Amino acid sequence: FHRTINSVRMEVKIALVTGGNRGIGLEICKQLAARKYLVYMGARDMAQAQEAMQKVKGKVEAIGLDVTDTHSIKKAAMLIKKKHGKLDVLFNNAGISMGAKGVLDTTMNEFKQVMNTNFYGPLRMSKVFFKLLSESEDGRIINVSSGMGSLADLNGKYAAYRLSKSNLNALTIMLSKEFTHMVKVFAMCPGWVRTDMGGRSAIRTVSEGAETAIWLATDEMVRGGRFYRDKKEIDW
Repeated sequence: FHRTINSVRMEVKIALVTGGNRGIGLEICKQLAARKYLVYMGARDMAQAQEAMQKVKGKVEAIGLDVTDTHSIKKAAMLIKKKHGKLDVLFNNAGISMGAKGVLDTTMNEFKQVMNTNFYGPLRMSKVFFKLLSESEDGRIINVSSGMGSLADLNGKYAAYRLSKSNLNALTIMLSKEFTHMVKVFAMCPGWVRTDMGGRSAIRTVSEGAETAIWLATDEMVRGGRFYRDKKEIDW
């Protein structure tokens, strides 16, 4: 009994956020740090990450991380393993878009570029970090997806982005079934958020965009293997 109380008191939750130096990723870092998590802000550009860290109150560390580079991912995993021996929450947040172009106007290279970051990035991250996540008593993967990838809502615009998010949603289901009780896996849609990607005319603040992601990381009862927006389940 005493050991349980001590371990709970001393247990610090460790989170890793890809693309954590701006937009929704930065807001996730801020909100987790406010909840006393130790947050690793993953970013390709360490100078940008160091600058972004100044905006976060709490325990946050910048970590060099390029989700398109397996070597970079393994290096980050080794660092976290050496320091903590586990990871509690992974936010696959890094993402890019090639704009509103349809299938015919999008080059194959553009499709590959978007898929490499938005789909293969989370796939690489999940494979490399699974062991560390399984060392947590409550390991979780939160894939920052989009309703634009919902099969019920597809149209011809933003072709590369939509396809990447449809694939990410499918990956979420598959990982959830494969990881079963070891690690919970979720997909979430932040909505149209005022970020560099969303633009200034977007209707949501970054705080509103990050809210469901934080809820998925912290709520004890939420069910894995599902797609959420505004803390409610939505159609794939």
